[in-house]
Amino acid sequence: MKKELKMPLLIATLVSVILFISPLTKLEAASNIIPSNAYASEAIAIFLDGQIVVTKEKTYNLDGIKKSGIYLPVKLLAKLKNVKVNYEKPITVKSDIGTFKLNNTNSYLYDNTTYITIEDFYRMTGLSGKYLYEPNSLFLWSDTNGRSKTTQLIEQMDKVSDDLKTYMGKKIYIYKGEKVGHVIEIDPITSDSVRFIILLNNGKVIEEIVIGEVPDSFCTYFHYELMSYLYIGKYFWANKNLLPTSNPLLNIEKVYFKSIKMKGKELIIQAKRASGHDVTFKLSFDDDPSEPIKNGFYSTNPKSVYTNWSSNVWTKITQQKISIGMSQDQVYLSWGAPDEINSYTSANIKIDQWVYGRTFIHFHNGKLNSWTEF
Repeated sequence: MKKELKMPLLIATLVSVILFISPLTKLEAASNIIPSNAYASEAIAIFLDGQIVVTKEKTYNLDGIKKSGIYLPVKLLAKLKNVKVNYEKPITVKSDIGTFKLNNTNSYLYDNTTYITIEDFYRMTGLSGKYLYEPNSLFLWSDTNGRSKTTQLIEQMDKVSDDLKTYMGKKIYIYKGEKVGHVIEIDPITSDSVRFIILLNNGKVIEEIVIGEVPDSFCTYFHYELMSYLYIGKYFWANKNLLPTSNPLLNIEKVYFKSIKMKGKELIIQAKRASGHDVTFKLSFDDDPSEPIKNGFYSTNPKSVYTNWSSNVWTKITQQKISIGMSQDQVYLSWGAPDEINSYTSANIKIDQWVYGRTFIHFHNGKLNSWTEF
């Protein structure tokens, strides 16, 4: 009988010990917890002595909290020379300046990562720095030479437009070869051409020339990933008038986007048709990868907007045909936007002429009355 009581008694003792220890462990936590509803900026790029520093843990400008400002991950400290971090509790930082222990007065927990403020970062490392808003980058330097390199980077960048500055330090996706890297330098060549120096993930450094205000050979990696978030797993309705003539979809056909891949300057889209069959097609783009989808597809079923139209009208729209008596909205959905519109209004009638190439169609009081081809 006594032997049967030993195991439950042991379990009860262990439970008591665990319950006793757990609160103490929480009290010993070094960080204050930043609430999840705090506003976090886009990740800030970090440059040290003119060289980009890439870490898994990102630097943010946090707002909506008691102490707003720039917060840097403690693991960034380990990337610095002459700085050592001991992650045993309490976390200890050793640098040429001294030894610092992180506690609930100088460290913060955000997204399961320990952070410190930029002011404490400077205090613990002895580094100096400058944050620039347009490129959303923090430039740090450790000595005179580092400051000189940093100044050169900033002065070059200041000679380009604010739109192009935003790419500094950004992770980007290069269309040709499907390469990924970070912009580490922006150097103006002429008044309308800029050289972008890019550090690829494989360590190779390449350059891309941008003419004008918008890069046409790369996009931000955020934009690349956003394509999947915005379009995969959703239904769309084809606008055949703005899709390539070779596209297999019918006008207003409902499709479900299963996958999107970017190869060169083409989107390769795999979709499921309403019939259940899969279809794959390509869409080319110039600057904005999302442009052919935004132009070539409706995100809302047009039939749910115009519920009183007959099935006969919808059949004609699907076949991209027009007929006498159709409304302007019906012709627009069937043939798309006209090249030119001319209007005449009198006391009794309003006449609109829509021009499609060499075809002229005429509306009388909003209804299709006739058309002529030249």
